[in-house]
Amino acid sequence: MKHNPQILLVGFHNSLSIESLPQITFKKCTTGQEAIELISTNQFDLIISKYQIGDQNAIELNHVAESLRTYYTNSDPKNFKLLVVTSNPDEDKACKKSKLLYYPEVLDLKLLVLKLIELPKEPRRAIKKEPIIIDFKELFIRVDNNRKFIQSVIEKFFEIRDSRISDIKTPLLKQEYKQAKDAAHKLKGVLANFSMTEARITIVELENMILEKNQELAIQKLEQLVNDIATAEAFYQNNLDQFKN
Repeated sequence: MKHNPQILLVGFHNSLSIESLPQITFKKCTTGQEAIELISTNQFDLIISKYQIGDQNAIELNHVAESLRTYYTNSDPKNFKLLVVTSNPDEDKACKKSKLLYYPEVLDLKLLVLKLIELPKEPRRAIKKEPIIIDFKELFIRVDNNRKFIQSVIEKFFEIRDSRISDIKTPLLKQEYKQAKDAAHKLKGVLANFSMTEARITIVELENMILEKNQELAIQKLEQLVNDIATAEAFYQNNLDQFKN
């Protein structure tokens, strides 16, 4: 992310309205000499100065800024934008003659400042997609849109799902990994046929854990699978209208 812009305020004794702007760092000084020392640090994106700074004026300050710009040309130069806040027509004319950017103090600086500097942009937040519990579009394509048939098969599965889970859990607890893996593989095919996307992802992970003979993690993943199938059943019950031709 781009750094917060830094603005140097020169010759202002009172607070300015722009100091309330978020994401901007402000530094203040009251004399021309202080301003020159700070400008030489090459850290400011914008310098806002009163026209008269003690016994110096903004035109003289601009000459220093220009010389420093030349000094930093071969390193890491800042743009040294200088904005002069004027208080009377004579100061306006002097700035105009010297081709300096100026702004009468009676006007609101905020809008101009926001045009002169670039605020850091917030990173785009990834849009969190809702998990696809049952992909009905995929499901109905798979069965040539025979919705009544697949509905009866799904309901039969929900009736016997506990025994299918037990077929995995019983050998897993006994560390009979081949038997547990075969049962998981069969159930994976069933869940794929029913387009139960979340449950299918979980059982793929479960099958890999069984292959790695990681009993503890496999048992935890099996519990997640039980929850995913329960979620799929609730989702199915809430979307029965999908099965109407």
